Amino acid sequence: MAADATDYATFVNPFVGTESEGNAYPGATVPFGMVQLSPDNASSHQWTSYSHDAGRVWGFSHRHVNSAGCPAAGELLVSPTTSSIPQMGRQFTDIAGDETAEAGYYGVSLTNGVHAELTATERVGVHRYTFPATETANISFNVGETLADSGSSGVEWVDDRTLEGWVENAGFCGGTNRSEYLYFSASFDRAPTAKGLWTNDQNYTPGWQENHVGDGHNGAAATFDTTEDTTIEVSVGVSFVSTEGARLNRMTEVEEPGATFDEVHAEAKAAWNDVLGRADITASDPAKDQFYTQLYKAMLSPTIGSDVDGRYRGMDGEVHTADGWTYHQTFSLWDTYRTQATLHGLIVPEIAGDIVRSMYQHRVEGGWLPRWSLGSLETNIMAGDPVSAWVAENFTLGTVPDDIADELWDVLIENATTAPPENVASVGRQSAEFYLENGHIPYHSENAPGLGQQYEEYRHGGSATMEFAQSDAAIGAAAQRLGKNDVAQGFLERGQSWRNLWNPDVQLSGGFQGIVNAVTEDGEFVAVDEHESVQESGFHEGTQWQYQWMANQDYAGLQKVMGGTDSFLDRLDFYFDMPSLLAEPGTSPSHWASGGSDYYSSIGYNPGNEPTLMNPWLYSSAGEPAHVNDVLAANLNRFPNTPGGGVGNDDLGTLASWYVMATLGVQPVASGSGMLALNSPRVQAARLQLGEDGPTLEITAAGAQENLPIYISGVTIDGEAHSQTWMDVEDFQDGGTIDFVLTDDAASTGWGTAEADWLPSVADPERLEPVLDAASDAAFIAGERSTQTIATVALPESDDTVGMAVVALAAAEPGAAPLSASIDLDGTTQDLVVVPDGEAWALTLDASFPTAGEISGTITIRSTATTPKFAPEVFTAQSADVTLTVDADASIDPTDPTGPTDPTDPGAGDGAGTTPNHDDASADGSLAVTGAAAPFIAMLLALGLLVAGSVVVALRRRHT
Repeated sequence: MAADATDYATFVNPFVGTESEGNAYPGATVPFGMVQLSPDNASSHQWTSYSHDAGRVWGFSHRHVNSAGCPAAGELLVSPTTSSIPQMGRQFTDIAGDETAEAGYYGVSLTNGVHAELTATERVGVHRYTFPATETANISFNVGETLADSGSSGVEWVDDRTLEGWVENAGFCGGTNRSEYLYFSASFDRAPTAKGLWTNDQNYTPGWQENHVGDGHNGAAATFDTTEDTTIEVSVGVSFVSTEGARLNRMTEVEEPGATFDEVHAEAKAAWNDVLGRADITASDPAKDQFYTQLYKAMLSPTIGSDVDGRYRGMDGEVHTADGWTYHQTFSLWDTYRTQATLHGLIVPEIAGDIVRSMYQHRVEGGWLPRWSLGSLETNIMAGDPVSAWVAENFTLGTVPDDIADELWDVLIENATTAPPENVASVGRQSAEFYLENGHIPYHSENAPGLGQQYEEYRHGGSATMEFAQSDAAIGAAAQRLGKNDVAQGFLERGQSWRNLWNPDVQLSGGFQGIVNAVTEDGEFVAVDEHESVQESGFHEGTQWQYQWMANQDYAGLQKVMGGTDSFLDRLDFYFDMPSLLAEPGTSPSHWASGGSDYYSSIGYNPGNEPTLMNPWLYSSAGEPAHVNDVLAANLNRFPNTPGGGVGNDDLGTLASWYVMATLGVQPVASGSGMLALNSPRVQAARLQLGEDGPTLEITAAGAQENLPIYISGVTIDGEAHSQTWMDVEDFQDGGTIDFVLTDDAASTGWGTAEADWLPSVADPERLEPVLDAASDAAFIAGERSTQTIATVALPESDDTVGMAVVALAAAEPGAAPLSASIDLDGTTQDLVVVPDGEAWALTLDASFPTAGEISGTITIRSTATTPKFAPEVFTAQSADVTLTVDADASIDPTDPTGPTDPTDPGAGDGAGTTPNHDDASADGSLAVTGAAAPFIAMLLALGLLVAGSVVVALRRRHT
């Protein structure tokens, strides 16, 4: 728990998201717990396990998936009744009183007189039922039915107080025909007066000890006499490995410590307070309710998959052991790579490391990286290659364990460049070869036999290409940050492959022209009407209007294809309906999609689905960061503290993570880059503990608004003024301070509007090619010290006006040179002075050459323009060979025996008594070059008379 002992768990409202297609479950769990013990009363796409407004329940099952779009899990439904015969199968019992819930606890009173309470450890669900005084206090265990499509099951009374069994359960959203098994071991705090089983005929048989069925109904019941002691506690351990594993989990976490329900509840609350306390905010209580509820949801998944002894069921269906770490499973990667991976890496990096190691084991045991895994099952739902962006983001965050880093990097490159073998479950990048050759995924209709019906990647060829481009840019950016520059270039280039979808001829609403279209194998655009359903357009869960913006890695490209920055902004204003946002601040315009699942034909902003999550920050890529806050105020207001709060499915913590970071004033807009876009926070202050033993980050935002837009007029990071609309994640991870200065007058602030402060493009591999030319009028005279221009450098203009190189140059201080230069003369290196020379830069050498002759050397130029850590330098370092020809002093008679001093004579000239060394620079940093061509002095002096006053500089360019 935090130092000030704040009870953060009480701010959490688990009922948020249980209506309006939120598909949340309100029950008891701990951070990332294997058990999610929660009430069930539905199993549909609209309510995948529970509807708050239904006012009734079937009972309480032990596993749930947080806010996904299809029913799943729901194993072992426990129902308390007082009927003469125990309940068999699903039957509704009405709710009589208030339901209550907080982090780690759920309670409800039922019309049958039973008060049910639930809490949990990581692997054990703990029930407490308070019955009326009766001799028929029944607790039923529905083993054969789940929230998905269950198969075979088994159940056995091991002794008077212990019930064990298993159930075979199906996958998710029809993505696989494979199934997996969940095992359980349940123990009562006292022996029942009677017990028995039921099966497919739903006839309860007292005394029956064991039963197995191939499918259908199967279950058990225990009856208690509560005329004197009305309370019964039940502990249920679960495992994906075996009933022995479930029993060991139950014994280790509850039985052996002798933990009561209240003690388990207290431990669950402490676990939540520890995690939630990583972000201590200063805000109103209603704002805290919203914030901590979303932070809670962000910390539910991926869930623990290993037993207390480390054993887990791998992606190959076999049992493996996690030695010294905890295995996690169920990766909704198409969703979570965008936000949750970052939040975990910032707030709970020690857990993120285990999650990354689990992902690596997915590849080791499953044969390929997953797309959307449920437990040990690869469902292959959704399109694109989200795992590549997820892994790249973790490399950037530093959450990849060192001992697997090299292998995981190789796996990442393999995953992004080749199709998987036929004998693995994951479909990976089926179109890898075609994509690498053609720059897009070929669209195949889902309404015709063939690839479109077989693979989401092909029937959603348009959106999958957008996803591939994002993942490629993420890999390139991570590679650049890791110093893998040879890998980075190609991936950064492929980050622009989405541009191959741009059809410039499409006429759109609002008078705009051009949009992304899917492209067929023959290179033809699939030019459907802008209102056409996504099933006909080749895009997944989003229209072309929404997907056109999902190129957060290539802001420069977006502005280029849309006709420039002004046209880009005009289109963005239309998409968001900016006039309505300004007229009614904090209110969603009717032009926006009405809910998270309203993605089939809407041409307005969809505030609740993954492809559009980063849309608000597009304004910061074009000089209008104030509008980011106009959009966010309306969007964040769609997360009230009500059952309908949120915008559709949270998708295992994706939108929750987005909400948390936006509320704190940052957002990871481009995976792998480490770029955190800034916006005005909605809290007055926040103190973040970045890891269990990590640094502390203090955020202040005096005057922050909780419902209305407010704008940034200044930012300081660790006391230094910061005008960029983003910060690097490493600066965030280092802790320190971020102070926002806010204003309610958008027109009064110019913060972030300068081009150098815009969000930069990640997928911007264009480098400038400097032109290095020899000077033609340099003149060194032997024996005289002088400063001469020996070369010039010109940096060519780029047509990419918002490209990284151009922006980096624009960000330089006025008059500051964007490059440095040095010369190496026979092993001695001296910096050259770089000075403006019209549109170019002159390289000057300050040197003294006591004797005439030819001096060979090498000039090297390097970029000094500041570029982000995810970006290459403005240009690569270049070197050029140079030959300096120094003339003799024309006033000296070469026939005079007292003429030029032989620099090899230790007693000669001004240097008498010393031994000159041409490898040394003079004390003031200039070169004193002596005797580089001593054997040829006479000849050179004669030549010098012919070419007095000239320097010949010969350059041969080479890259280093």
